Amino acid sequence: MIPKVNKNILLAIASGILLGIPFCIPALFFLIFIAWIPLLILEDKLQNHPNSYLLFNYSLICFLIWNAMAYWWVGKAQLFGVILIIILNALILSLVFWLISKTRKMQQIPILFPFLIIWLGFEYFHTQWELAFPWLNLGNAFASAPKWMQWYEFTGTRGGSLWIIIVNIACYAAFVKSHSIRLTNIIGVGLIIAIPLTFSNVIFHQPESKISTRSFVLIQPNLDPYTEKFVPEQEEKHFSNFLSQADSLCQSLQPDYLFGPETLILDYIKENKPNKSSYFNRLLALKKKYPKTNFLIGVQSEGSYNDKKESYNSALFLADTIPAFYHKTKLVPLFESMPFNRYLGFLNDYALEIGGYKGTYSSRNSTASFYSNDSVALTPIVCFESIFGDYCAQRVPAKPGFICMITNDGWWKNTPGYQYHFHYSQIRAIESRRQYIRIANNGISALINAKGKIISQTKWWQPAILSGNVSLEKKATFYSQHGDFIGRICLFFAILLLIFVKIQTYTQQSLKRTN
Repeated sequence: MIPKVNKNILLAIASGILLGIPFCIPALFFLIFIAWIPLLILEDKLQNHPNSYLLFNYSLICFLIWNAMAYWWVGKAQLFGVILIIILNALILSLVFWLISKTRKMQQIPILFPFLIIWLGFEYFHTQWELAFPWLNLGNAFASAPKWMQWYEFTGTRGGSLWIIIVNIACYAAFVKSHSIRLTNIIGVGLIIAIPLTFSNVIFHQPESKISTRSFVLIQPNLDPYTEKFVPEQEEKHFSNFLSQADSLCQSLQPDYLFGPETLILDYIKENKPNKSSYFNRLLALKKKYPKTNFLIGVQSEGSYNDKKESYNSALFLADTIPAFYHKTKLVPLFESMPFNRYLGFLNDYALEIGGYKGTYSSRNSTASFYSNDSVALTPIVCFESIFGDYCAQRVPAKPGFICMITNDGWWKNTPGYQYHFHYSQIRAIESRRQYIRIANNGISALINAKGKIISQTKWWQPAILSGNVSLEKKATFYSQHGDFIGRICLFFAILLLIFVKIQTYTQQSLKRTN
């Protein structure tokens, strides 16, 4: 006899699967519009249950499934690490949803208000603290559908999250809570979906405000991060191959820019004495041979702060003979940096190993953008930073330029991980209205226009060269000027709301004890 399954568990599982599908099968992104409905049914059902923590337990099932579906592929590089991230993130999300439910119960208000304020406030907070991992921000669900999110130039992904929550609650109210499906309900839900979509479509078909163009060429070496790229004995061979290709390309194409991927040079370059590095000297010699061409590649570098040595995952830019360094600032928690290092610095030696790398980088940085000799602004992004829209957009100056991202997605092998990470580049292009050059060690390297449309791209896991012309744009978007204003406002009111709820709970408990 088949045991009877608890309906509450089925509702939790259903929401977890519906939330997870858009983050592992991008073509099914539209399911995010109904993904919260089973959990909303569960919340309504349990809001007066004597066990106030029961919703937390069921929510945990939902969010464990969502997180596991969204980035199980991290386990290709670090199995223990992905299990830890999935559990931690699921626990945090469960707590957030439980607080939303508790707030609506204490205040006797519709769930829409606390859901928007607390969830959007948390999403912003989850981009700022030392365990920041905003991969699952709801607005990211549209990453593969640029025509749906053109208005992100005003709101960033937080606007998408707001839209998704409103649509889910509208569908829940119109088709689940309502005793009958009315035409007015259908029209209302349709308008909530159609108005932002129509606005986005209008923006998409407007012409780009191009100023001029610059030629570029990028080299995708396609080195396996497990068996080739991080093998010390092969570093000299890999760099020599890159220089040979670069020399040939600069001679034949005479590009304005030459790009190489993240950590192309593994041997640490001392930033105050770069000429101590033989790799840097060879790169500099090539630069002197082709003075017109600006070079940008990924390196590992060393500096010092308060007489203490620090290491960085850097982008090195050569517009002339003096190098400029940008340090990766948004580091992967547990892998590239130990969270709360001020208090847990003694755990640095236990940072998780990813591929061949184990250690901690410093996030100290003083460079926002690079400038070529003709004053073109190039805004660098290094790998994981590309999922932080607020951070990326606010570094883009209102001057003619473009965005350049260097990355190494080979850790994840042939999984949805590298594909979804690629789609995030389309969001960043839209938010800042800048053309976007993406250079990946194993692919996908690409040129993406300011509307998130892919102009050209390389194939995955193949050595490749991509050349073309990048358009320069200088318009400053509302989002690049003001950042994640929705998230900041929601976080402020979420804190006030939760403080008020805590005071109210304490007061009620005190009265009960008195009586």
